[in-house]
Amino acid sequence: MEKEKILLTQALEFYKNKDLDNAKNKYIETLEYNQNSIEAHANVGVIYKALGDTNKAIYHYIEVIKINPKHVLTYNNLGNAFKEIKNYKMAEKAFKDCIKLDPSNFNAYNNLGIVYESAGHNSLAKIAYKEAVRINPKFSKAINNIGVLLYKEKNYVDSAKIFEITLDVDPQYHEVYSNKGAAYNKAKNYEKAIESLEKAIELMPNHSGAYTNLGNVYNKIFDYKKASKLHEKSIELDPKGSNAYSNLGTSYKYLGQNKKAIDSYKKAIEIDPNFENAHFDLATMYLAQEDFSKGWAEYEWRFKKEEMISHMIEHKDIYSQTMFVNDMDIEGKTLLLHSEQGFGDSIQFIRFLAPLKKKFKCKIAVKCRDELKELFKSIKEIDVLVGRSEKTPDFDVHLPIMSMPYVLDMKSIKDLPKNKAYLSAKVNKEFNVKSEKGKINIGICWSASVTGESYEGKVFDLKFLDSIILSDKINVYSLQVGPENEDIKKLGYENNIIDLTDKLTDFSKTASLMKSLDLVISSDTSVAHLAGALNVPVWIPLQKTPDWRWGNKGEISLWYPSAKLFRQKSARIWDSVFQSMTAKLYKSFRIKIK
Repeated sequence: MEKEKILLTQALEFYKNKDLDNAKNKYIETLEYNQNSIEAHANVGVIYKALGDTNKAIYHYIEVIKINPKHVLTYNNLGNAFKEIKNYKMAEKAFKDCIKLDPSNFNAYNNLGIVYESAGHNSLAKIAYKEAVRINPKFSKAINNIGVLLYKEKNYVDSAKIFEITLDVDPQYHEVYSNKGAAYNKAKNYEKAIESLEKAIELMPNHSGAYTNLGNVYNKIFDYKKASKLHEKSIELDPKGSNAYSNLGTSYKYLGQNKKAIDSYKKAIEIDPNFENAHFDLATMYLAQEDFSKGWAEYEWRFKKEEMISHMIEHKDIYSQTMFVNDMDIEGKTLLLHSEQGFGDSIQFIRFLAPLKKKFKCKIAVKCRDELKELFKSIKEIDVLVGRSEKTPDFDVHLPIMSMPYVLDMKSIKDLPKNKAYLSAKVNKEFNVKSEKGKINIGICWSASVTGESYEGKVFDLKFLDSIILSDKINVYSLQVGPENEDIKKLGYENNIIDLTDKLTDFSKTASLMKSLDLVISSDTSVAHLAGALNVPVWIPLQKTPDWRWGNKGEISLWYPSAKLFRQKSARIWDSVFQSMTAKLYKSFRIKIK
């Protein structure tokens, strides 16, 4: 026993001096002398885990439990080791065994919560974290973990509140300031976000994450120059920070530094090859520059994005089946095309249906969002057409609508189908669109889907159309459905705007109304795409850095020959856009706007 004691003492000294190899050798020597030494098994397990040999750590932890089934600390260590190798089932069992032996072990509850969260069982994780806090109300790690979980669930306001509580309990838990700032940023409380993140940087000058989180806030409030400096500082502190590179790419994008943006996204992907958001953002850069070969390939990464994963789970009856790739022989078979993102996306990309059918000599079934079904009936190449609420028809392979140009190997804008109008609609006389000498009929849409990307940049205040709305030379029709239509009453335009939107129950009705109009003025939304697809004249006000499909310059859209693009000269400044528009009205229709 004296020899064992000497060996254990020597091992501990080596461990204290961070000489893990010699400490390990002394513990192994102890086990050669006494194979039932609990202390040697337990401590050499800790060392093996620190050295990255988790499987050997697990072996020694299990040996401890064999010798003493009530060794509480080892169950906790065993659970952490199983968690390390992502064996969540065994980790859960180890932590539960620990809790059975020691019901007041708040660390074990917290670790159990981490396992549940890692395995995707968020509700169980929350219960475990709360139990840890119930046992020890001052346990700041578990409180913080609840905040992080709420953040992941996109409950940003409550998440920020929990981080506040964490800091009340433990003011020295400096990392939480960064978490709190990120939550306030997502909750659009930018003032508090900046305050929290500046505090994080003050307390932790070398915390790279705090710098890029603060950079994200400045991206949100459009100070891209300051944002880029913060992301660059984050990268200086942590050159392997893939998030910082991706965030920097976004700053460069809105500064108009496209090459730098592309290089930043590529660097993020080099560091983390599976970084789906960086791949997707890189795709939009390539597509905006009409580099379609690279763009469509990168665009396929959208299926890895969080919002698309939830969509795929919801429609697993389709996505669990074989997805079409362009080297498949599907002649005579049925290909199911299906909607995936917004209405405008489906309207824009459905143009590729006819060339797809022609090239692959297949039958085409389409499952689209219900509001598009009647509109898509005008496409003669569709063999079977159903709405999303209906049963999925039989099919052999499937393809999301926005993957068509990828499988068609579209390399150039010249590869677009040549037909100007690829959707059609009949004029509906029930709309009773006025035909008056010396007056024109204009349809307007000023908002967009709040769930769409870059919502704030796409929309504009209805007041910008004031001179058009009040002109005695123009009949103005609202094409704006949804709650934003209430702007008409709020701004007192009830007698100036003809509002038929209660009759616009689907896109075929909107298309019928458009066919009777001389012009559509629409924000970057599905209404603009519909007008373009019908070859109805449409004017589209665009933000300084618009969505990729409108490119970066010029007033012509090669996607929609009937469209005219009016671009902001300065970011978020719409005045000059609408001044150009009123000048164009005079040139095109001889209507002078006061």
